[in-house]
Amino acid sequence: MAEKVTKFRKRKNVNIGVIVFLIIFIYVICVVYIYLTKDHLSIYEVREGFTADNNVFNGLILRNEEVVYSGAAGYINYYHRDGDRVAKNTTIFTLDKNKKSYDLIGNGENALTISSDNTMEVKKEIMNFHNDFSNSNFSTVYDLKYELDNMVLEIANDNFINNLHNIMSENGTSNSIKVNHSKISGVISYTIDNMEDITTDSITAENFNPETYNKTQLRTMELVEKNSPIYRIIKNNNWNIILLLDENQYKKLQEKENIKITFTDTEISTTVPISTFQKGADYFAKLSLTKYLDRYISDRFVSIELETNSAKGLKIPTSAIVKKDFYTIPLEFFTLGGDSGSTGIMKESYNTDSGEAEYVFVPTDIYYKTETLGYIDGRLFENPGVYIRSESGERYQVGPKEALEGVFNVNKGYATFRRVEILYKNEEYCIIKDNTEYGLSVYDHIALDGKTAVEQAIIY
Repeated sequence: MAEKVTKFRKRKNVNIGVIVFLIIFIYVICVVYIYLTKDHLSIYEVREGFTADNNVFNGLILRNEEVVYSGAAGYINYYHRDGDRVAKNTTIFTLDKNKKSYDLIGNGENALTISSDNTMEVKKEIMNFHNDFSNSNFSTVYDLKYELDNMVLEIANDNFINNLHNIMSENGTSNSIKVNHSKISGVISYTIDNMEDITTDSITAENFNPETYNKTQLRTMELVEKNSPIYRIIKNNNWNIILLLDENQYKKLQEKENIKITFTDTEISTTVPISTFQKGADYFAKLSLTKYLDRYISDRFVSIELETNSAKGLKIPTSAIVKKDFYTIPLEFFTLGGDSGSTGIMKESYNTDSGEAEYVFVPTDIYYKTETLGYIDGRLFENPGVYIRSESGERYQVGPKEALEGVFNVNKGYATFRRVEILYKNEEYCIIKDNTEYGLSVYDHIALDGKTAVEQAIIY
């Protein structure tokens, strides 16, 4: 008899490992999706910083000056160096109709003496030229030639003027040599540029065009004609620097009374009075000075740097700045309480059973203080109108909110608001005051974009 075989269906085994793997895979996919779609919080480390809105200008110099002309034709012999200060009635130059004075200088055994000091001055002038020379400014070679010519003339004149009257009488040249004295005291210069008569009333934008500017050196051994310019004398130490501005620069400087300037060639800085004025479509500023005139006695233009705005403190991105609302509470309503003795306020509430007032201590940080008020978090109470009590029993109703500027500090792994005092601000970054109460310190970490941070939210 054949045996009957019954087949049993095998039980399907559940693979726990595959299920766990699928759960982990789905979790990873969700985390990656959330990471890719959420706004990322970038972190910025606070550093010390300094900034200044500096503007470099080529200013035009105005002085109280006068050009002196020759009364006749002849050869000029000068007796003072460029930049020398002279008193009234000082001998400035002699005019020799026949050039006899030049011949007399070279005659005689002791006619011309060159001292060791004279030699050192010549060497110093050449050394300064060598140190400052640049191929991009070859015109300084001509300035050196002019300075050396002046020094040679100065040496010769120092010898000649000591014996001038004796030479004139001994050689019978008193009729051909005319001695000229200064009519006023001042500073001597031997350059002119036909801009000596310009004033703030007559100045125009065209005066700043370097292509039309021309400076003439006056000291020469050649014959000069009658009524030729001989020298220029600056009458006092008061001088002005005129700046040509654009409209934005004019608006920035319009309200200023004093400003710090730096001469770019010497790095000398000083604070001077400033005023602005407008002529037609052109804008100008006038700087008034009483120092450093001697340095620029032969110049009409000078390069200066204007410091219009400066600040030193902590440097942070402008994007980190946000505004937050706060309640303002009189300082006498703050008290110490709680288990930790923290600062807070006594909030008034009513017992629904007894109907009597009760006071609950609410700890809070003071984000900012004035002489009379403290600023507390605007989220502390859902609605204004809550009453609080002082230690003396006075009641105060919490009123409207005021906004403060600040950033979100993330040092502790979550975002907390910190108030800042902005000293300087532009489109990219701010300079804020250091060491402010409940503020920032150097090397703190803040949210780069304050709008992406959520207060008290954990940073991950």
